[in-house]
Amino acid sequence: MKKTLSARQLGLIAFISILALKLTIVPALMFEKSGIDAIFSVFLINLVDFLEFILIYHVLKKNQNIGFYDYLCKHFGKFLAKVILFLIFIFYFLKLIALTSGGYNYSKQAIFKNAPLYLFLFILLSISNSLYLFRLKSYGRTVEFTYPFIVFMFLGFLLIAVLSAPLQDLRPFFQHSFGNILESAFSFGLVGGNFLFMLLFMGKIKFGKNSTRSVYGHVILGIFSLISFYFIDYSIFKYTAFAHSLSISEIVQFLPLPTLLGSFDWFAVSLMLILFCFQGGLYMFCTNYALCGVAKFKKTDKKWLSHIVLIFINILILIFVYLIFPSFFSMRTVLFNQIYIPIFCQVVYLIPIIVYLCQLIIDFKNRKKIRSGIKFKFDSNIKLKQRKVVYEKDF
Repeated sequence: MKKTLSARQLGLIAFISILALKLTIVPALMFEKSGIDAIFSVFLINLVDFLEFILIYHVLKKNQNIGFYDYLCKHFGKFLAKVILFLIFIFYFLKLIALTSGGYNYSKQAIFKNAPLYLFLFILLSISNSLYLFRLKSYGRTVEFTYPFIVFMFLGFLLIAVLSAPLQDLRPFFQHSFGNILESAFSFGLVGGNFLFMLLFMGKIKFGKNSTRSVYGHVILGIFSLISFYFIDYSIFKYTAFAHSLSISEIVQFLPLPTLLGSFDWFAVSLMLILFCFQGGLYMFCTNYALCGVAKFKKTDKKWLSHIVLIFINILILIFVYLIFPSFFSMRTVLFNQIYIPIFCQVVYLIPIIVYLCQLIIDFKNRKKIRSGIKFKFDSNIKLKQRKVVYEKDF
């Protein structure tokens, strides 16, 4: 199988996948549910994601020459493979809807209040579709080129906020019960699952000598940066954090630096628009890959199938955004407050665990075969020697 991504590029994409909506809408919504203790809910979500990342990375390293669809068909059968891919399709499609609606809500408030929805959709979907159509190799290189700017802007922003913003003491913690913290983490399951996309990249990653260190380094940096952002956000806004839905853009209004250098809003807006586009491209790849696997009826890949699926996904997005979720409030109510969406997300979170357990069984069987093979050779050598000795004595 042709390798199209380096392990370093995989780490960069993983870093970016941690951010996006978690810097705008989610901090306020989580604070609304569990107050200051929302910081522990964020920690739990990222802890679960990191544990799943470890499992997924192990599976990827063990299967460097087979695609995810072929892997599922081989070990689970075609029917279950299509069921798993269909669940992944729905999961990433919901993420794409949340990104589209949430991204428009952010852009409308932060940039231009009278901006029409079709303009934002045209820009976001055009870039997301282009990133998909230029294939994974081009996407990885684009992320690699832009990554230093993203890290510089985001970490620079955090540093400026820490040094100049009026940070407040977050204590007392645990004003809510542990059950409430778990419920808050459970409710926002859709913003988790940051590393599930890596399974879809199976067989396309070129692992090198320092691959593990590179990928783990970028993932840990991303999780640390995100949790630090939540600490800063809640520390600046304290008890009014639920009212600041723009989060990253509203933080800059509390910095004294903009009064010296002029408006600092462009810093946050530029970062968020870049993240929206990259996230859109990643989600577009995941939805397309999963739906193509469901619709595939022959082993040979058909290029026209992926193009038809891409058109279908874009039409679905327009239907959902315009007809089913006509406002950001309706999207937020359904995706983050309805119990069936979080339950569905937990089911999807089981997929990496199931695949990992399957891999453990495969590894165990392979080790058993190797041991039995060695034992057979050893026994046969002993028998040959014994026969030789008997023959020599008789002679």
